[in-house]
Amino acid sequence: MITLNDSIEPMVTPRAGIPEFLNDYAPTRFRRAITPFSRVPVTAHLGEAWHVAARRAKGQRVIVDRPPDIDPNGPTDRGYEGWAMLVEQAAAWLYQAGVRPWDRVAILKANHLDVTLLACAAARIGAIPAMLAWKHTPENVRAILERLERPFLVVDQEQLKSCELDRETVAALTARTICVDGGDRDDVLTLEDLRGAPAAPVNLRANDEPMMITHTSGTTGIPKLVLHSADSIYSLALVEVERWPVFRLKSVDTVSYCDPFSHQRMATALAAMVTVTPRILMLSDPMSAATRQLLIDNKPTVVETLPNIYLAWEPLARDASRPFRNTRVFINSFDAIHTRTIRTFLNATDRRLPVWAQSWSQTEAGAIVIRPYLRRSVRRVGIRPPVTQVLGKPVPFLCKVRAVDPDTGREVPRGQVGLIEVSQPGRSLAYVGEQHRHDLKRNGWWWNTGDLGLVSRWGAVRLVDREIDRIPGSSSIELEDVLLDRLPQTTEVVVLAVAGSTPVPVLSTTDDRPLDRAEWERGVADLPAMADPIQIRWEDFPRTATWKIRRVALREKLFSGAQAVGIGRWT
Repeated sequence: MITLNDSIEPMVTPRAGIPEFLNDYAPTRFRRAITPFSRVPVTAHLGEAWHVAARRAKGQRVIVDRPPDIDPNGPTDRGYEGWAMLVEQAAAWLYQAGVRPWDRVAILKANHLDVTLLACAAARIGAIPAMLAWKHTPENVRAILERLERPFLVVDQEQLKSCELDRETVAALTARTICVDGGDRDDVLTLEDLRGAPAAPVNLRANDEPMMITHTSGTTGIPKLVLHSADSIYSLALVEVERWPVFRLKSVDTVSYCDPFSHQRMATALAAMVTVTPRILMLSDPMSAATRQLLIDNKPTVVETLPNIYLAWEPLARDASRPFRNTRVFINSFDAIHTRTIRTFLNATDRRLPVWAQSWSQTEAGAIVIRPYLRRSVRRVGIRPPVTQVLGKPVPFLCKVRAVDPDTGREVPRGQVGLIEVSQPGRSLAYVGEQHRHDLKRNGWWWNTGDLGLVSRWGAVRLVDREIDRIPGSSSIELEDVLLDRLPQTTEVVVLAVAGSTPVPVLSTTDDRPLDRAEWERGVADLPAMADPIQIRWEDFPRTATWKIRRVALREKLFSGAQAVGIGRWT
């Protein structure tokens, strides 16, 4: 039976016999608070997060859009205490399967809150969860499992098939494999084999020890596995829990959260959830009828999702049901957001002064800069440069940014394009199995983001492009934003850099209607030279689990053998 009493003190386990990457990693800086008056995370440890939330607000509701795969007959609407009990049960299943402290537990299943619950369960018994997206190729999965050095694998039947996890692969690359939704393979355990197991002993990793592994989006190839501790996640979560003017999170909020549950962002969001304890909609499928109905029924006051999900939700924002009519704050993390999208959603709420908070962030370094927008910020259509290309200023009292010369590493003057570096607490500890790549991006406490941009005279960052995606003398980010704003029938626009060619625009339209050539010519009249546009279906854009366009894959699909302009050294 679950007990929700006093906090559990971390226990330090000897590190003999564990993989090198859990012993040898880069240092990170811990920060207790942004200012002496700041609100700080109550905890950032996955292993105790739900239990702490249950003690603080056990009846507060967390609602999902479909039942958990690990509890398919269970409710979709539970209090924090109910989800904590499911974490406790999952920890017992993992322990019964043989998971022990310092073991790696790779979680590879359909997107759902239960990915996070399984990670919390693994961390609760001292193991190191590795949360993996559900859109990997077989080659990527094999590479990831090799880097994790024989982890336990929690999987579903769909991933067993699509990732070609046959008997030989499972035997060679995993300590044991557990399938959450049944099956008849005698080399794979199922949850039915483990249900009813006695409670597992609690053995949290110390706050400065490795706690979790997640991965980057993987737009350019095999994702990098990023290692974090409770201290590094705590330091990154300072931004999430701070009492920012206007757009701070409140306990009375209803939050709609629709980011991938396998991503590092979920760990910092969990720290904020435990601290503030709002009501939350945890949405796994942004395009499902269930998600649409939950948004209509619950009228969220705070909405967070990915830039490209917001883009896909634009028709929903214009829907007669008006699901965002009560939203006071929209948040996008990960990447730059399109001006048209901000305008669409700020016009979809009845709030007098709604705010859009744009956060440019990375798996390794958390939120780097934040910029708020009001309706008047985005009233002008199709301007150059788009207002959203200026991402904002570094988080006050916490973060510093600079632009450096890609060749020499020396800081360039304000206003000159260079590689953006960031220095702030909470930087990741390692790239699992590829520490040389992590070392390449570190310069003391400075971290190379791999993004080209400039820092203005007043300290604001203007993003130009990922270095590997750079367009000489131009910016794909700018061109894509302007084209989407000027051509309202477009549902996606990607401007590809192709070595030896002018940039190539690739786009999709509403209902796949043919692009009006005259409208196109008017839209590009003042833009740098581009090749003729290529129109494809929206669903034919290759995407990562974070809905980013896999530009390398798209370029190869359209122009076999074509190369980028950038070198990709810092990706």
